[in-house]
Amino acid sequence: MKLKARTRIGSGKSYTHKVRGQGWIPAVYYGHDRETRSIEVDEREFAALVRAKKTAGLIVLQLPGETGDTTTIVKEIQRHVIKSSLFYHVDFQHVAMDEKITVNVPVHIFGLPIGVKDDGGILNQAKRTLAVECFPADIPEVIEIDVTELRIGHSIHVKELTVPKGVIKDSPDDVVAVVVHPKAVVEEVPVAAEGAEAAEAKEGEEGGEAGEEKAKPEAKGKEAAPEGKKSKDEKSADKEK
Repeated sequence: MKLKARTRIGSGKSYTHKVRGQGWIPAVYYGHDRETRSIEVDEREFAALVRAKKTAGLIVLQLPGETGDTTTIVKEIQRHVIKSSLFYHVDFQHVAMDEKITVNVPVHIFGLPIGVKDDGGILNQAKRTLAVECFPADIPEVIEIDVTELRIGHSIHVKELTVPKGVIKDSPDDVVAVVVHPKAVVEEVPVAAEGAEAAEAKEGEEGGEAGEEKAKPEAKGKEAAPEGKKSKDEKSADKEK
């Protein structure tokens, strides 16, 4: 794959903002036997490579005035946090065809797991890329994994995978894909409703007690005289007569 590029002639935020507006992405090109160069690559062509998931393979930079080999791999892509289609900067590393390199290769899983189809499980992909060591000419475009036979609780580990003419450098025990139980749906108890009912019952009890208290005669003031007997006040009134 070829990618149009040119030497960067400026620096700073104002300059990089200007060239992005013109359709170029600031980048850097380096290698163990090459001087680091500040360059710019065609944004439209690079975006097409990203959409086609071709950035894990070899990319030949078409630099004007460059007579030597410009075969590279993408080492890092810096992009907007929200707008992933907006690229800020790209690092390209020159590679020698007779030297092994380590690259991150995309992982593509396919198939509908039995644990999902029959048991309602959920498929989780734990790894999106795997580090592969190989010669530049042997870089795989993608690592494909068939997950059709996975049942709930079953998983695929790195040690179960192989890459033609390459070695996967990730830990052999790392999980790549797994089918798990769906999250248990816990029935919510209407605590608020129960609490309201309890509160209402309590209020009813308290209201009943208060009614009973009000119904009782007050014990304050003068005591009422028993029937057939005169009170002290009545006797005093009779004497005065």
